[in-house]
Amino acid sequence: MNRVLIVDDETEVLEALSSNLMRRGYSVNTAPNAEAGIAKTKTERFDVALVDIKLPGMDGIMLLEQIKKIDAEMEVVMITGHASVESVKLCMQKGAYDYIEKPLDTNRIAVVIEKALEKRQLTTTVALHEISKAIFSTIEMDELLKIIVDLAMKVLQADDCSIMLFDENNKLYIAFSHGLDEEIKKSTRLAIGEKIAGWVAETKQPIILINGLTNDPRFAGITGRENIKSAIVNPLLKNDKILGILAVSRKQIEENFNKADLYKATVFASLVSLALDNANLYKNIQKLRNELILVNKSLENKEKNALAMVAQLRAAHEELKANQYQLLQSAKLSALGRLVSDMAHEVNNPLMIISGNAQLSLMEEISSETVKNNLKVIFEESQHAKDILQRLLKFARPSKDQVKDVDINKSIESVAILLGHQFNLSNVQIIRSYADDLPHISIDECQMHEVFMNLLNNARDAMPGGGVITITTGIEGDYLKIDFCDTGCGMSEENMKKIFEPFFTTKEKGTGLGLSVSYGIVKVHNGELKLKSIPDKGTTATIYLPLKRS
Repeated sequence: MNRVLIVDDETEVLEALSSNLMRRGYSVNTAPNAEAGIAKTKTERFDVALVDIKLPGMDGIMLLEQIKKIDAEMEVVMITGHASVESVKLCMQKGAYDYIEKPLDTNRIAVVIEKALEKRQLTTTVALHEISKAIFSTIEMDELLKIIVDLAMKVLQADDCSIMLFDENNKLYIAFSHGLDEEIKKSTRLAIGEKIAGWVAETKQPIILINGLTNDPRFAGITGRENIKSAIVNPLLKNDKILGILAVSRKQIEENFNKADLYKATVFASLVSLALDNANLYKNIQKLRNELILVNKSLENKEKNALAMVAQLRAAHEELKANQYQLLQSAKLSALGRLVSDMAHEVNNPLMIISGNAQLSLMEEISSETVKNNLKVIFEESQHAKDILQRLLKFARPSKDQVKDVDINKSIESVAILLGHQFNLSNVQIIRSYADDLPHISIDECQMHEVFMNLLNNARDAMPGGGVITITTGIEGDYLKIDFCDTGCGMSEENMKKIFEPFFTTKEKGTGLGLSVSYGIVKVHNGELKLKSIPDKGTTATIYLPLKRS
């Protein structure tokens, strides 16, 4: 449930907003002044804050600054009775998402909150994607541990971090750390339940410590490090199994960790757990490979094992193909962070096992041609699945492997044909005016298809009663020029100024990300996307793509 904090000194406003937002399914907390708002922000996690600019004592703009210092990811919407250009501009500069004027319109407030939540979700997704890319960039344990510690200090703004794993005696030891004395690292061995890390491993619950251990009666009698001002100790769990402990500390940074930091640390720890599980799986596969080379000397046993393996691999292969289909259907740019996490956890692991075992089995002498052929089919299909996943993982941005020379007329036509039936049903006619003998250009065709499809669908939506879309290609200077011209309702000059902004939309439904994402894709190709529109007459979207590869 999304959590909203309302800070206003008017009791009637607090009660009215609280009642309305709770009816809409939000969890609401209130504060009558800035000081109370700061206290709640330090002890609880909120997604959105509604803050009155005019508050007694500390005003709303100063409160906005304090909230952003405590939780930079919280979206803040300002409430004002008399908005001025200067005050609105200052709020936006300080990090406010939007502002609402009094008297308050509850429907308008609900819309603004939803938009703010969409922005927060997208920002979080992008951040998690970047973190995931770094964490899942290696499966070598030593290199992975260093990346985890470096990232933890950066993401959680800490100056001390350590990661603890279990040794062969099921004791916690410090596998990697920053800022910790070498003697402490070598001598530390903790049983489950022993001291702070052992307590977290036993309860599987994260904790925040303030001023070492002096304020926590659970650890009375335990000697802590006196120089630690604040710390978060987080369990690393995989399917409720404890893999280790991640501990971050602040020694020089004066500000204590808060609940927002704890939430962020918990999300980070879940990614770390997946990466550690992958690294352990890789070690187990290496161990399995070595064992397979040394054992199974008997031909009869080899054949029996291979037949059993074929049955298992066939079942896993069918499941993998179903997972591939779902992944391909859900591969949207705005959900790239979740896709990366799902693929790494749900597909890469079984795919590695299938491919690795099939390849190892093929290295052995197998008398049965049927078994050998089955293993070859499984290995080839696994490689095919791997190629599909790689294309999905690279969809977020063009790469040397994805960029190729393309006949732009044929590329556009393939999209027009794909949409043709839908457009006929909508009474929309597509007129082609393709220039002859255009040179091929270097693009990521998959991403550019997304742009073509978005512009054509926008044109169709602008003509609910039907109309005409004219597609024209040609050359203008050093650029290949593509026009999508419709006879639709057009847009106002005011809307045109904001048309490429994320989340801005003139439609009743939609995220408002289509044109923003299309604009970004064209920019990555060193091109330009421009729109011209006349109300009640139509809109022309023009794409400029460089003729020469930069």
